[in-house]
Amino acid sequence: MKYVNYAGAVRVLTGDAVADAVIRYAAALHQSRLSDVVSVPTTDEFGAASTVELLLAPAVAVALEPAPDDDLEPEGGAFLAEMRRRTEAVLAVDASRFPTDLGR
Repeated sequence: MKYVNYAGAVRVLTGDAVADAVIRYAAALHQSRLSDVVSVPTTDEFGAASTVELLLAPAVAVALEPAPDDDLEPEGGAFLAEMRRRTEAVLAVDASRFPTDLGR
């Protein structure tokens, strides 16, 4: 299990593979100067499956830290496949085609 530390204010407990996919996708978005919202699988305080919406953007800090192992690790198969697809799509975008000043 790992915590996804989001913007220095929120810690989301999730499985190792899910957390690793989030940080890889966040890095790809940062590299490409893009942003996206993802629904990260987690469990609530009662152990029920839940999701947390996170905005991943270049200006938002995301970090991972180890967490105690938990038998209630959320299912992440579909999430992992979607993160893989999105990461590959973002990395395929040529960010140099876009202006850096965004019309200012």
